[in-house]
Amino acid sequence: MARQGTGAVVLVCVLGLASTVSLAPAAGPEPDESGTWLSAVRVAAEQVGAAVPGAAEVGGWQKLCPVTVSVDYTLATDYIWRGVNNSEYRGEGREKLNHQLGIGFSYDTGTFGTFGGLIWLEWYAGQEGLTANSNDHLQEVDYVAYWSYKIEPIATTFEAGWIGYQYPQLSGGEGCTNEWYTALRFDDARLFGTKSNVLNPYVAFYMDVDDYKRGCWMELGVSHDVPLAAFECCRDAAVLKDLTITPSFVLGYDHRYLDKLFRTGAGSSKVAALQYGLDVTYDLAGALGLSQRWGQLTMTGFLRFSDAVRDDLIDDEFWGGVTFAWKW
Repeated sequence: MARQGTGAVVLVCVLGLASTVSLAPAAGPEPDESGTWLSAVRVAAEQVGAAVPGAAEVGGWQKLCPVTVSVDYTLATDYIWRGVNNSEYRGEGREKLNHQLGIGFSYDTGTFGTFGGLIWLEWYAGQEGLTANSNDHLQEVDYVAYWSYKIEPIATTFEAGWIGYQYPQLSGGEGCTNEWYTALRFDDARLFGTKSNVLNPYVAFYMDVDDYKRGCWMELGVSHDVPLAAFECCRDAAVLKDLTITPSFVLGYDHRYLDKLFRTGAGSSKVAALQYGLDVTYDLAGALGLSQRWGQLTMTGFLRFSDAVRDDLIDDEFWGGVTFAWKW
């Protein structure tokens, strides 16, 4: 089980850094950038953006095209996946950090939904403890392709996709596996009559079609965003006005998946883990006064606790970390 103090320290550090950024004294008058390369780039972006018909307006600026790109980097105390700790070994001692990088893109066709993809890489600083004599810390690479479509009459988004898992440390057929998944995400703002979603509920179903054939995993999840700027006392307060707090809960149901993963042969189906989460997201772009034409820039400190219901195969886990994300 991961040590519980590390995640809390990470979150405190995140909030400390956030306060340092926002509480810095206001800068003086902006320097004259006319004739510089930065000025030329800004002018070009404004001219091209304004020339695109039907582009979505963002803060008075028109986005160039319906393509979205994103990059995120996560530093975490552990890598917990479906209740399984993939970055801890017996006698690990001091926590060795986990690094994760995601690069994604999507294309909104409008009429025919959204097509997208993602490449996700994960490094573990203590990899030599998991795989002896290994000098390569790259533990996993995932490839995702998906299609999503919003069903307006029932305020529901349907998503279907494929995930390919590659494990560079393993050889032969164990080095990769594939699974299909489907998900439904509900826009419950219409149900509650609010301007934004209240619970952000979703249900997702995953089925392996390779190494763990017919092993299935299902998730039910909810979360709620609480932007502090919505409260009058925080609306003009440094640091607080750019913070959003998000508690979350996910129930994971195992249908012969963990048994196949650990080769127990039991073939059981039951609730496997309950995951409780808390995110504190800092809007770096807003705090720094960056124009929305340059995209969204955020920093998120997070804590997670996975309550192992299937304690015959997995353990309770507590972990945390920080994520830096850019999306345009």
